[in-house]
Amino acid sequence: MHDELLKAARDHDMAALAELDRNGLLAGVGESLDDYLSRIHELRTRIATMEHALDETGHFDIEGIELKADQRIPQDRFEEIRDMTAAPYSFVAEWVPGFYIDPSFGWLFGGCAYYFYPEFFALFIIRKAFARQQKWLIYDRRELLAHELCHVARVALHSKVFEEHFAYQVSNSRFRRNFGGVFVSAADSFMVLGSTLLLLLAQFVQSFLLPALWVWPFWLLVIGVVIFLLTRYRATRKMLRRAARKLRPLAGTNTEAVLFRCTDAEIVELGTLENIRNWLDEPSRDTVRWQVIKARFLPPQESESVQTEDPLPAHE
Repeated sequence: MHDELLKAARDHDMAALAELDRNGLLAGVGESLDDYLSRIHELRTRIATMEHALDETGHFDIEGIELKADQRIPQDRFEEIRDMTAAPYSFVAEWVPGFYIDPSFGWLFGGCAYYFYPEFFALFIIRKAFARQQKWLIYDRRELLAHELCHVARVALHSKVFEEHFAYQVSNSRFRRNFGGVFVSAADSFMVLGSTLLLLLAQFVQSFLLPALWVWPFWLLVIGVVIFLLTRYRATRKMLRRAARKLRPLAGTNTEAVLFRCTDAEIVELGTLENIRNWLDEPSRDTVRWQVIKARFLPPQESESVQTEDPLPAHE
């Protein structure tokens, strides 16, 4: 995000815009070139302010979160997960600051990414245990960081339906790749926990207070919630497969990288298209985001040959 790169991007240099995209700085929905680059400039300024404070005082406070220099996640931890995001989605975001912090909430907390608007400043917080070991309980440090990096890269797309699916595809676990995206919001977790707690409460009441109480409706509630979540996720994956099938003849090995940069509505629409080329030529696809997608991942219109995967720059 150096000055020369931003200046070239402001002059609509497609190579510079592609470089920003490779660094996980995806253009947002309907974002103009000026708005996009202004956001990145503000992001860079905020990161510089944090870095200066950490260097000078050893700590930095941001919206109630205290960050300390000696809790910083070293850069080599991000280097070891480069391929986890580069291979499927063609981006490597090593600019996101991360810290080993045990928050006061949730003893099962593994880690998460925090976002701060409007420039989408992001940072990682993961358990201190990961400073000494790669795995803690069900969590893997590499997978956790790569998962959250996917969310950081897509934050300006405001995705809800497909967001968790993309993030879980970096997992080494086949089960998490296939079922990790079942929960798309906190409300889903509350539905499962709430219905389960109601079942336990009903069983307690039946055992000690009202022997005649019917417990089976509470079982049906739990089963109904699970069926609803699984059915919804099955439909979500079906929409993704349909969109990928329509896009693959044009995008080839770049199909997942293109879908990763699409909004929820665009993915659904892609699955219904008969002519991808006509859709790509529509004025609504003449945004910064789609200009970069076309330049990096799709062959020029005069050629129908499938483009090979856009290589990431060599790591320095």
